[in-house]
Amino acid sequence: MGSAKPVRVLYMEDDVGLARLLQRRLEQAGYVVDVAPNGEEGLAMYESGDYDIVAVDQNMPVHSGLEVIRIMCSKGALPPTIMVTGTGDEVTAVEAMKLGAGDYIVKDVDGGYLELLPTVIEQVLEQRRLAEEKRQVVEALFQRNRDLTLLNKLGQSLTAMLDVEQAVERLLLAVTEIVRAEGGSVWLWDEEREGWLICKGALHHGLKHSLVNLRLCPGEGIASWVATTGESVNVAHAPSDRRFSPNIDARTGFHTTSLLAVPLRVRDAVIGVLEVVNGGVEGSFSKDDSALVETLAASGAIAIDNARLVEKLRQQTAELQARNEDLNAFAHTVAHDLKTPLGVIVGYADVLVEELAERLGEDETGEEARYYLQSIARNGHKMSSIISELLLLAEIRRTEVEVERVDMEFVVSEAMQRLAFLIEEEQAEIVLPDIWPVALGHNPWIEEVWANYISNGIKYGGKPPHLELGAAVQDDGVVRFWIRDDGSGISPEDQARLFTPFTQLERVRLTGHGLGLSIVRRIVEKLGGEVRVESKVGEGSTFSFTLPAAK
Repeated sequence: MGSAKPVRVLYMEDDVGLARLLQRRLEQAGYVVDVAPNGEEGLAMYESGDYDIVAVDQNMPVHSGLEVIRIMCSKGALPPTIMVTGTGDEVTAVEAMKLGAGDYIVKDVDGGYLELLPTVIEQVLEQRRLAEEKRQVVEALFQRNRDLTLLNKLGQSLTAMLDVEQAVERLLLAVTEIVRAEGGSVWLWDEEREGWLICKGALHHGLKHSLVNLRLCPGEGIASWVATTGESVNVAHAPSDRRFSPNIDARTGFHTTSLLAVPLRVRDAVIGVLEVVNGGVEGSFSKDDSALVETLAASGAIAIDNARLVEKLRQQTAELQARNEDLNAFAHTVAHDLKTPLGVIVGYADVLVEELAERLGEDETGEEARYYLQSIARNGHKMSSIISELLLLAEIRRTEVEVERVDMEFVVSEAMQRLAFLIEEEQAEIVLPDIWPVALGHNPWIEEVWANYISNGIKYGGKPPHLELGAAVQDDGVVRFWIRDDGSGISPEDQARLFTPFTQLERVRLTGHGLGLSIVRRIVEKLGGEVRVESKVGEGSTFSFTLPAAK
């Protein structure tokens, strides 16, 4: 029969002679057979014994064969069962099959069924074996689909985690659940001691002392071996492995039997080890368990590495923010400290230019003195303007403003008033639109934008400069404001650097101090817009900025 253990058969039959004949025939075939004279005793024997298959005769006292099958079904899964019926009682046989019987056999007057019964028993047992294999395969597929679904969800959740401790905790919860391990731990290279490992997370039941922050020196334990070689280790009895270190169990009070350790790898570099212990259905880890843990380790390593990078970026951002605050405070203090004495110098220079210029003679010495006085006044005003722009730049960085409807006609008029001396001195022609679209912004800042654009146009917009201002509402709900000049134009290389702080571009031998257009960009972007320049060498330039349109 192809099995070292004999098959045990329980046969319920009230005809003693037939029962003995069938018992003898089956024992000759290698079966162990117990006989019950009726259904009641048969059920009692079934509950107290361990039978591989049951054969029941339909016509018995106390309980019929169908009643016996129904009672067995009510108490749990029906064992492999054969219904024995008389000739012409196929209806009973069909009913038994519906209840779960594996097959039926019909008694014939010649006793041929006695010879057929061993074959039927083998067929029913084979059916049950195949059904059990199918159940196990389906269960394994279900488990695999469950594991894959969990792996997919874990990969997504790990990717979203930006904290190392949270990523490690989520990884350990998932891996111990999937491979049914008693515990797990994550070991990463120690940043303070080269070659050492430090435990960054542990999940164990019954630990007296936590593994977290425990360190392994170079070469200590299976985890160190895995981290150094980059190879996985799966051992059924870890204490007998020469690489195993009993010190960890001694420190924590845990008893390790089976152990599975896999490297945490990122970009071909091992950053640590994922270790699970005492797992699997039979207390050890299978090859499938190893594959699952390695897959989890790949996702976990990426999540831990990303979280580390984010943490480092947070630290650098905080440091940079602190430095920027210090720099802003320094710039603001210096600018204020410079502005006061500079105002005195400029004021006296203006007085000297106005009151002493006429008293100076027309000789060479007088002309030279007038030039010096005018240079002092002119450069003093330029320095004052630079300091004002530094203060404005600091204000833009730290100040949040409420946007409002901008009266662009008034704002442009105020900007031109500030530049009246320059406009008159350069004999600039400025063309304005009749109507301005209404946009959202902050009036003082927008005035600064126009002042920079117009002064730039006057300086570089030709001799004499001809400027045209305008605006148009775009389809995307913003208003583009622009100023066009007839200057010499700007090369593509210089256009790319125009709005960069402290960039000076030579246009017809004129240079700026490099803050104006940078301030323009910062203002416009802070208000939700963008800046742009369009220019061709020899054809003039158009500078523009956008603001949200008012509804």
